[in-house]
Amino acid sequence: MKYIYGYFTKKQIKEAASAMHNDIHKLLLYKDNTIEETIFENDEAFLIYFDHLLENFGGVHTLFNNNGIMVKLMSTLQAARNEVASDNFHYGTFRREILDSHGYIKQMFEEVGCDAESTNS
Repeated sequence: MKYIYGYFTKKQIKEAASAMHNDIHKLLLYKDNTIEETIFENDEAFLIYFDHLLENFGGVHTLFNNNGIMVKLMSTLQAARNEVASDNFHYGTFRREILDSHGYIKQMFEEVGCDAESTNS
């Protein structure tokens, strides 16, 4: 896949997409009341992680020449971030936004990955 400095291999794109899915999934798990596993020390650590994730994903937008799907991904993640900060937090809304984000990552990297210019390495 072409980016502003050259090309990423299909393997690199697959690994990056998987890492992005995992990063987003941590958000969902933390807010899921049925999960007992400690993911973040507290809400403050969760929000710091969330903000850092948004900053990092913003860099992806530039690397791939302003891929239009990034706008959908970032706005959906920001909506999820807004939901978390809301006094009327609704887990169902938050969950839908996080799951939609997974779909945008898939569109960007996994479905578009077929145009990556490289070997399978």
